[in-house]
Amino acid sequence: MISRPEQPNPAAIAELYRRCYAGPPWSESPAQLDAYPDRLQAATAKPGFTVWTATDDDGRLIGVCYGWPSPADLPDERVYGLLTTAFGPAGAAELTGGAFEIVELFVDPDAQGKGIGKALLTAAVDGRPSAWLITLPDSPAAALYRAMGWRQAGRLPTDPALTVFTLDRRGERASEGLTAGGADPKA
Repeated sequence: MISRPEQPNPAAIAELYRRCYAGPPWSESPAQLDAYPDRLQAATAKPGFTVWTATDDDGRLIGVCYGWPSPADLPDERVYGLLTTAFGPAGAAELTGGAFEIVELFVDPDAQGKGIGKALLTAAVDGRPSAWLITLPDSPAAALYRAMGWRQAGRLPTDPALTVFTLDRRGERASEGLTAGGADPKA
């Protein structure tokens, strides 16, 4: 079941994060995994922070998606610096302007391939004119984003290389029969 809890359970989210990111394709180090609870706590303080969770029939947390609206003036933070380096100041402003940032989306490895990530991401972008996220270009998640109509905007100057995906609905008109991803269903 997908829900938007008022009070997410940080310990359960951190435990699931560890299960998802300890192995490939991310293979985060023990230090990176140990730092996640502090990153999560900082994320919850961001203006507009919103989280969606997925639970199984037993109520066990099996998926998480969260993010926030991109700030109008990009602060001096690493991710925004990478965007500015990759796309230039005007390009980064255009990409993030009025957009929702999908900061994390992860699903229990034992529950992957069952539509949970798609359902979480769909809930997160519902009613939003645009959104963006970052992932590994060859990850299973990247294939999901492409299948959902997200566009690959470019790569960031990181090692390993990370790719920015965008979803832009600002130019879509329902009267023309366009889907959430911008594709014409009649094509």
